[in-house]
Amino acid sequence: MRKRDLSVGWIISLSIMVTTLALAFSTRAYSAAENIKASPADKTDVQIIENKAKPSGPEKLILTKEITIGKLQEGGSIFNGLGGAEVTSDGRIIALDSKDKKIKIFDAAGQKLKEFGQEGQGPGEWTSPIVLQLISDREIMVSDAGNRKLVYLDLEGKMLKEVSYAKKLAMMKIIDCGGQYVGCETGVEGNSIAYTIAKYDAEFNQLFKIETLTMPVPLGGTRINPFSIIYDFCLDNRGNIIYSRLSAYEIKYFTPTGQLFKIVHKEYKPQPLTEKDKEEMLKQMPQNTGVDFREMFDFPDTYPAISSFLVDEKDRLYVRTNEKGKTKDSYLIDIFSPEGKFIYRCELVGTPFLMKNGKLYTEEKDEEGYQYICRYQATWKK
Repeated sequence: MRKRDLSVGWIISLSIMVTTLALAFSTRAYSAAENIKASPADKTDVQIIENKAKPSGPEKLILTKEITIGKLQEGGSIFNGLGGAEVTSDGRIIALDSKDKKIKIFDAAGQKLKEFGQEGQGPGEWTSPIVLQLISDREIMVSDAGNRKLVYLDLEGKMLKEVSYAKKLAMMKIIDCGGQYVGCETGVEGNSIAYTIAKYDAEFNQLFKIETLTMPVPLGGTRINPFSIIYDFCLDNRGNIIYSRLSAYEIKYFTPTGQLFKIVHKEYKPQPLTEKDKEEMLKQMPQNTGVDFREMFDFPDTYPAISSFLVDEKDRLYVRTNEKGKTKDSYLIDIFSPEGKFIYRCELVGTPFLMKNGKLYTEEKDEEGYQYICRYQATWKK
């Protein structure tokens, strides 16, 4: 029986932690501080929006489940390690299976159409695909952490081009924004591992920095908080960068040129991290990295304030919290207007990752931990 993960925030933290700590122990030659330019933010022009714990919007969101994608008739899932998914304008679902190292495409009814992907180091091949992005209905981008490159393909699997970021130690998350990139670069600064969220040009030269998060390299008995470097970011439909250091309920909005113009706060109830939770998390630690991570963690008493977020086509922000709902395995989703006002709260099983054409797409798991993609009809009503 598969073990169930406790939270998406933990999955993100774990993947970042294991990868970057292993890199840090293998080399100390890279520095995330190289050529850093501070964000040209002027805090005197920043709008601060404070929200109470209860929503105050005039509408409510009605979610009706339509289909579950990936469930096999004999049991289990077609996905072995879902690393992300996108949806074309005609409803086709394009999923990255990071463990299988394949792109899997489904029609709008959830039937599998094809899969492709070749492991290797040659053109169009990858060793560690971690990010999927739909550039257009005819083009996708896959970020390959192993070869430190971006692979662009058509929906038949034919390579269109590659972009290298080999001069970086690692890029944990990358979004293509019209030939420039917003990403998280990993490096080593002194005795700390640094995670720099920034915007880059086409050659991955840094244009401006949003924030650098640091975590000490666990040497000489140093213990680390695995939640200290959890973050998320996305783009709205105008190219603005929405960013949060997830430990606090604070969401920052930057223009495409790096100007901080809005900060959204919300009152929230911290969720306790129990000893049982910590034990379950430690059981999920990989054992093949050459480093005993189990002896390095100093967990906080509470979960991060936020787990992840996304925007819809009207620039409403959907924030998946770590606060559990009344339904089993559900979590509360806070929804904000484009202006940053807290307008609605609902509960949802799994983690939402995309809202498109009136449909909400989520990643969900069954009792044995198998992953699926679920689609909901999403309707706003007064």
